[in-house]
Amino acid sequence: MALGVDFVPDELASSADDSTSVGFLLSGLHGAVRQMSPVVSHRVPTLKSWQLLAAVAGVYITQTIVTALITQALPTLLRNEGAPLQVAGLSALLWAPWGIRFLWAPIVERWRLPAGRVERRSRLLVLAGQWTMTLLLVGLGLASLLGRLSLGGHASWILAGLALAALVAATADIACDGFVVDQLSESGRGWGNVAQVGGNYVGAMLGAGGFLLVAGQYGWPWALLAAGSVILVLTVPMLLVREPERDRKLAIEHRPSLMHALRRPEVRVGLLMLLLSSIGVRLTLGMFGPFMLDRGMDMEQLGWLFGSLHIGAGLSGAVLGGLLVRLAPGWRAVSIAVALKACVFLALTRAALPESSTGLSTFVVLLGLLFGVMGCLWVALYSALMGMTSPLQAGVDFAIFQSADALLAVAGGIVGGWLSQHLGYHVCFGLAAVSTAIAALVVWCRSRKGNGLAAAEVAHAR
Repeated sequence: MALGVDFVPDELASSADDSTSVGFLLSGLHGAVRQMSPVVSHRVPTLKSWQLLAAVAGVYITQTIVTALITQALPTLLRNEGAPLQVAGLSALLWAPWGIRFLWAPIVERWRLPAGRVERRSRLLVLAGQWTMTLLLVGLGLASLLGRLSLGGHASWILAGLALAALVAATADIACDGFVVDQLSESGRGWGNVAQVGGNYVGAMLGAGGFLLVAGQYGWPWALLAAGSVILVLTVPMLLVREPERDRKLAIEHRPSLMHALRRPEVRVGLLMLLLSSIGVRLTLGMFGPFMLDRGMDMEQLGWLFGSLHIGAGLSGAVLGGLLVRLAPGWRAVSIAVALKACVFLALTRAALPESSTGLSTFVVLLGLLFGVMGCLWVALYSALMGMTSPLQAGVDFAIFQSADALLAVAGGIVGGWLSQHLGYHVCFGLAAVSTAIAALVVWCRSRKGNGLAAAEVAHAR
């Protein structure tokens, strides 16, 4: 498949045998091809750029506030209030909805894109999700202020409330991903994904560091109220959007399903590229903190490292990723970002060798570079994966991609911890470097194949 080029599934052109893979017809080279074909791409933007980017940023900041609050801030709060480590550890289970949301993604998508109708309901689903998250967080905060709940005595109830918020956030994210894929044109994906990834970094800063800061100054109930209020404000950009209808050629009697997605070669290739591109980071991300501690860095310095440096480098990398996608669209941008990541991992591996006398400042620089490259990679990778989705069920296809990455993060964290414990950090980092280098080669080959396919398919369309 040609990366970053719009396509129309075979279902729209014919009733070919379902046993074959779902094909697609390029409508790239928008002006020329659109004149030669009556098919109108589902990716043609109909919203103003500022409206779309503001809505995208607002939604992803909201989603990440909830995930960061649950996975980073909550364990700290529970332990600070005297909850057992086992209870604090249970908060990791609240990450599960993001890993398994692909199971109910088809149900959400069937409601988002009703069969045989031109309407889209992404906006309604996203707003409902954001308002529900606001009610849950504000409700927990108010109940705590009124003395009905406490972290020490009612941790299980609070976990249950936040588990429901996590479920709502993961479900709304399916509709949000579908909305973004539908509305971003090929040329607009770069900056659209900058808003998406940048929103994730800002949300992480607010949901983890910001939440803990407010909790430390005024108490965790007020922090919950503040988080709920911020989410409510962030619904405004989406509230002002009027979601356009689908092209009538897409309003067919299609039933979104996992099997439809997995039958498509684009989804299978996208999964492979995603896992290859992400495996190095997923192996090592959880080990950077322990590694720096063992090298002599204290907790306060670590806080700055994973706060200011991580967020600043990640946001800068995301902006550079937007430029990279404009200059090298599709999987070419991904291959460049993955190759850069392999170089940083190689340098990190060499510096982490037991006989190395590398200082802390060098490791800080290397980690800053890695965080920046990661931000760049996420923009390029999301942009490329959007080109692999079907306009008939974009929310399902993208949910599969993100669920696979979430499950890889769980498995990679476990394997990375075992490698670091039994074989050393340098082995963990070295394996990440080797796997990332292989990934760069595979993705580069894929980008060359994709370009060739694009030329052939445009010629066929003509």
